[in-house]
Amino acid sequence: MRSIRDLVMLVASSPSMNVIQHFQSEGAHIYFIIGGTMSEVFLFFVREEKPLPGSFIIYNNFSGDISYSERLRTDPNISSIPIVEVSSQDIIPPEQLSKVLSE
Repeated sequence: MRSIRDLVMLVASSPSMNVIQHFQSEGAHIYFIIGGTMSEVFLFFVREEKPLPGSFIIYNNFSGDISYSERLRTDPNISSIPIVEVSSQDIIPPEQLSKVLSE
């Protein structure tokens, strides 16, 4: 994905993806979602230099605005997308992760 906005829009438009996962590696912050079919797994991710502020990404379904919050919001036309902190992961293969980290 090109940006966190792309990742958020994918989650907001999907009935099956509702969280964004985050882990830190070598100073980079990787945000990702896992999707797929019964026989395939898809991983969509974006690298950020700094951590996103807050525990939730707040997406306004009407205006498309993105903000961040420490708390769940339930306002009309708002999607609160939790950011799940991952302490370690083995879903992104090491060779792929090293490519992402070197960009």
